[in-house]
Amino acid sequence: MHLQDFGRGARIELSKMAKLLGMKFIGFNPNAQQVSLEFKGKGVTYQLEEFVRQYERECTTSLT
Repeated sequence: MHLQDFGRGARIELSKMAKLLGMKFIGFNPNAQQVSLEFKGKGVTYQLEEFVRQYERECTTSLT
């Protein structure tokens, strides 16, 4: 999976995903494919694929 930087729209979606996981979105690095987040006051950086897998695991199971 490779997400290009489409500007504000991609960041808004990543921010919504982070909020549903109980995190705060800080930024997205399209070159490194990393998402920077804040969780319990600490900065955390995830690879994009890992972040999406966690989102799918946590949020899709809670919806069904």
